Amino acid sequence: MKTSMTCLLLLASLFIACSRNEKPFAYNGRMDTDVIRLVAKTAGTIDTLSFKEGNLVKKGQLLVKVNDRRLRLRLKQQQAQLDELNANLQAIESKQRQLQSQLNFNRQTLAKTRAMLKQGAATQQQVDQLQTEVDILGARLEEIMTNKKLIASKRRQLQAAIDITRLNIEDSRITAPIQGLVINRFVNLYESVAPGSPLLELADLSVLKATIYVPLTKLNRLKLGQKATVKIDGTDETFEGKITWIASEAEFTPKTILTEETRTSLVYAVQIEVPNPGQKLKIGMPVEVYIEKE
Repeated sequence: MKTSMTCLLLLASLFIACSRNEKPFAYNGRMDTDVIRLVAKTAGTIDTLSFKEGNLVKKGQLLVKVNDRRLRLRLKQQQAQLDELNANLQAIESKQRQLQSQLNFNRQTLAKTRAMLKQGAATQQQVDQLQTEVDILGARLEEIMTNKKLIASKRRQLQAAIDITRLNIEDSRITAPIQGLVINRFVNLYESVAPGSPLLELADLSVLKATIYVPLTKLNRLKLGQKATVKIDGTDETFEGKITWIASEAEFTPKTILTEETRTSLVYAVQIEVPNPGQKLKIGMPVEVYIEKE
């Protein structure tokens, strides 16, 4: 009896030891990252192209400049039109002040004349003439106020057009939104481009993502934040990462992943984020991903 119990204990200990020494799950994957495609925002001819494919560029660095001579000439024309409108507005405001002063004087004179009419010191004809002058001045002031509103509206429209032109001049300079690697260039120097034309593709290689595909039977063993080890195919070099995304919907295994027998299996995509300070990991590089059981 004691011998049987001893054997059972030994078997249990062996099972626990084997469980603890169980190898981590291994998956095949490829390295990838988010790619930023920069496009032209204004039409024109490229007169500056300060990068090549494979160049590492800094954030804010000028990459492409579209010739902005026409835009700057248009801006000068618009500013001259705005100066003209401002001069017209000043002239109208000066005329408004003169008419308002004359109207105020005529109203005071009309009030005094009406008082004199009651005392017999003025005639009705004088009162009527002053009233007519007051009415005419009032109508002219209303016309001036209408013209001021029209000029003010034109000023706002022209100022908006100037702001757009300035924005187009600013948009003619394409700078790097991030520090990264130029992975594709789609234009050449002196080439004409239209708004929306692709110029280049930029990628941040400081952090890459490995995408693997996990069957449903093993999905419950994974969770966000779980540590993973990424190994470059054909080398012993490894990189530490963590799971940052697990798909919520199943898909068929991509034909470039796993074996012929498993290509029709339903799997879930999982992404592992891997810091890449030395940029040894490259986009498209095949890797092996090991995820320790927790």
